[in-house]
Amino acid sequence: MKTTSANAAQNAPNHTPDTGRGRNTVLNWILAILTVPGALAVVGFSYLQVLATAGCSGGTCAETGPNETVFGLIMYGTPAVAVVTIALSLVTARRRWGIVVPAVAFAILAVATIILIATF
Repeated sequence: MKTTSANAAQNAPNHTPDTGRGRNTVLNWILAILTVPGALAVVGFSYLQVLATAGCSGGTCAETGPNETVFGLIMYGTPAVAVVTIALSLVTARRRWGIVVPAVAFAILAVATIILIATF
């Protein structure tokens, strides 16, 4: 029995292109873009923590919050982390381990939040 091209196409296994890479790229971009509202949430939370100490007298709240250097890093560093994450995702989004960039960014945002919670 001679196989024609029409029969070969029918008998060939149905191979669909691997969409796993596409899904990983989309997930990477979603996480990278979500670092922006995450950074804004950390900055907003830090403002709320500072405003919560507005009614304190000097003696009761003297040692509340992180020192000025750490607070400055949290205030100005978290938006920078979001911007750097998006910039690095331009290069790493399609790579196999590209999801590490937004994961590290979220870890940095989590550490900043933990510092704010622990010190206020």
